[in-house]
Amino acid sequence: MDVSFKAVVLDAAGRVLVGRNPRDEWELLGGRADPGDPDPHATIARELAEEAGIAVRIGELVDIWYYDVPGAGRVAVASYLAHLDGDAELVTSDEHAQLRFFSVDEVAGLDMPAGYTRTILAAARLASGERPGAIEPLSGPGWGPLASAG
Repeated sequence: MDVSFKAVVLDAAGRVLVGRNPRDEWELLGGRADPGDPDPHATIARELAEEAGIAVRIGELVDIWYYDVPGAGRVAVASYLAHLDGDAELVTSDEHAQLRFFSVDEVAGLDMPAGYTRTILAAARLASGERPGAIEPLSGPGWGPLASAG
C-alpha cells in the first residue's frame, strides 16, 4: 500500500492551504516519498516546494487514515501540522488547478474527502494549543484510521 505524506499548512491568520486536484476535489498538499527522501518531513518539504513553491516548518503528526482513491486504489494518508516560513507567493504546479487558503470554518463546506476535513480540524485545535486527544474514526467503505493524534 502506498503512503501519501500531507501537510496541514497554516498561515499567520490560521487559514489552511489546499489545492484543487484533477478529480475536482480540494485536498492537502503533499505526496509519496522519493527514494532520496530520508524521512516524511523531507518528503513534505520537497512536495510543497514542487506543488506550491513554498517553504514550511513541519511539526508533529496529526492523523493517519486510509483513502480509496477513485480509479487508483487505497492509500494511507499521513498528515503533519506545518506553518509557512514567512510570506508566501503561491506557484501553481500541474498537480493542482488552483491553490487557496481557507479559514478553518470554510473547510467544512469544501468538496473534499472527510478524512482531510477531520484532519484539518484536529490540526487547527493542535495549533491553538489544545491537545485534541483521540480523533473520531471515520466509518463507511474505504475508511479505517491507522492512528490518532493524542
